[in-house]
Amino acid sequence: DCKQGGEIQREQPVMFVNNSRNCRAYQSKRPLQLCNSSLRLFFNTTVLADVMFKIQGATVPAHRAVLVARCEVIAAMFNGNYIEANSLLVPIYGVSKDTFLSFLEYLYTDSCCPASILQAMSLLICAEMYQVSRLQHICELYIIAQLQSMPSRELASTSLSIVSLLKKAKFHNSDCLSNWLLHFIATNYLIFSQKPEFQDLSVEERNFIEMHRWPSSMYLKQLAEYRNYIHSQKCHCTVM
Repeated sequence: DCKQGGEIQREQPVMFVNNSRNCRAYQSKRPLQLCNSSLRLFFNTTVLADVMFKIQGATVPAHRAVLVARCEVIAAMFNGNYIEANSLLVPIYGVSKDTFLSFLEYLYTDSCCPASILQAMSLLICAEMYQVSRLQHICELYIIAQLQSMPSRELASTSLSIVSLLKKAKFHNSDCLSNWLLHFIATNYLIFSQKPEFQDLSVEERNFIEMHRWPSSMYLKQLAEYRNYIHSQKCHCTVM
């Protein structure tokens, strides 16, 4: 459940709970929850936190040990000769607060629940930035599942740009998703060929789509010939 741990998220003490006295007080206040060994209990809470991320004017607490164990890029950042290694406040750029929170939630819980295709794409980009490949694959599968479940009528009317998703997937080295999106456009050719975004495809992409499109040009030609034949037979039909 994406909302688990929500009660802890709302409790945001101003200072780190980093000494034994405060820690014991917290334990006595929430004894049942601390018996649970899940790292979810420490997600987005200052309990024992030893680093703060500053993002979009807000601060997000975290625990170095968890992040280092779960993400090699962050491990290199904290263990190397970088300013972040000895900083309690680490600025984050190039990603929104909500997306970064979702990224941290995955590191703490090994799960994520994007609310939309666009959110999943933002999370995929963040995962690529920090080289967390499993999270990338989860986001890819989410986007694919959501698009596959979308009825043709909704697909034709949606403001979501599939071509834009394709370009982002390619730029961020999401080969699985970009290849699937190309096939998705090709197999829904009559829908996407009518959209303005279709013109934004590269020559190589259009050639691929034209080669694998459905319905194919040959099929449409044969269908038109069959309909003309049926129509001509009806015109010459005589009633006995």
